[in-house]
Amino acid sequence: MSAQVKNTSAHERPVGSVRGIETILAFTDFSDHGAVAVRRAGQLAAQHDADLRVVHVVTPLTLSPLPAWLESDDARVRMADAEAALTALATQARSRHSVRVETQVLAGTLLDEILRESAAADLLVLGARGSGLIRRALLGTTALRLLTKCDRPILVVRHDVVASYSRILVPVDLNDNADTTFQAVLALAPSAEVHVLHAYELMHEGKLRMAGVGDSAIRKFRQAARARVKGRLLAMLARHERGTRRFNPHLQRGHAVRLIRASAARIQADLIVMSKRSRSKLEDILLGSVTERVVADVQNDVLVVPLVRDRKIAAR
Repeated sequence: MSAQVKNTSAHERPVGSVRGIETILAFTDFSDHGAVAVRRAGQLAAQHDADLRVVHVVTPLTLSPLPAWLESDDARVRMADAEAALTALATQARSRHSVRVETQVLAGTLLDEILRESAAADLLVLGARGSGLIRRALLGTTALRLLTKCDRPILVVRHDVVASYSRILVPVDLNDNADTTFQAVLALAPSAEVHVLHAYELMHEGKLRMAGVGDSAIRKFRQAARARVKGRLLAMLARHERGTRRFNPHLQRGHAVRLIRASAARIQADLIVMSKRSRSKLEDILLGSVTERVVADVQNDVLVVPLVRDRKIAAR
């Protein structure tokens, strides 16, 4: 159950967005990192002529039922304070970016409210705290659960806005269909320089050495394996480039998270775009995906795109 307070701007919503991003939802906890996320969301809203919704969730500090708590003086004070703070953020966004802004104060369980509100958005924008995963800003495992449960693209923001994203790193798994990921990249930053990285490992090299295979044969094995992987990577990109080169391919052997971090630093990426697979509850408990580890470890902004065809954040 939730409660909400809305403050809607008088601007009219456009009929449609040229690039498919029509509504951006920015969550803020009123920390500095939350303010950075709102500023980036404002920049993107201006870039795409999209509507911006800025949301804060008030979580009751009591075990009382939500309806009863909402009648308390504590609730009225906290909700009013949050509404005033959101209004100030919205005023700054309108002044800085000339965008349409709607603010919303919700009361309830943090994860549930974010998931519910994100269902109506094309992009969810959150702030990250320092060098760690946004779960440090959103208490415990909330952000980890959000990354696994939310079916909207999620932008995790670490750096304040300087300009539009201009250099993007896109790590890919050749076993996945990357259509949604590439469409999201081109929708979010159509003019950016895009670098596509595939990190691969030779799973059988150790067994070959144990079987007594010599160095020369192993080198040939490496070369043949690299040639196969390179062919698959270039074929994947060619399907999306359609004769016009849009992507810079990078093929490296080694551990994916380490190579992603190093590649992002080398090309000075201002955004990393990661795909997210759907997983079972058991896998969520036992495994940390490469995507989640990248979000936790890197210093870059990260866009997490679900590996399902999104209904709106795709180039049309």
